[in-house]
Amino acid sequence: MVIFKWLNENFEKVFTTILFMAFSGLMIINVLMILISNEAISWASEGVMLLFVFFVWVAISYAFKERKHISVTALTDMFPEKGRKMMSIIVNFIVIAFFAVLAYAGIELLLHPSVLNKSSLLIQYPMWLFYFSAPLGASLSIIRLLQNTIEDLKNFNKETTV
Repeated sequence: MVIFKWLNENFEKVFTTILFMAFSGLMIINVLMILISNEAISWASEGVMLLFVFFVWVAISYAFKERKHISVTALTDMFPEKGRKMMSIIVNFIVIAFFAVLAYAGIELLLHPSVLNKSSLLIQYPMWLFYFSAPLGASLSIIRLLQNTIEDLKNFNKETTV
């Protein structure tokens, strides 16, 4: 149970930090190679792209966990507090539905023979690994949105201080 609690609190933070350090380090090494030897690492751009795509998808989920996504509040600010809370819950369900469709479409694409039988040009990693980032990120986002929605429903009748 301790492991699940730690993962719930830290997974995206640790994973995105590792990915960010990896793709930043790879870019820096590649730039230094160009400056020193006028030769780039041939596979560096492909590696950075793979790491960056996973970084973005997992960071989306982390932003939901921290409730740090950009939101336009011009309309919701006109409502009383309970109206804002209700709209937030409704929006969460809409976004959950969007990510569910995205995860489903990502899995369908991931399992398509044109993806399963291909590998990347330079690194030769299987292309399904690249396509796995979307269903992974969408699924993590659904989990975080469900957690937020449950918390919002539990606190629906509580007064909030701004």
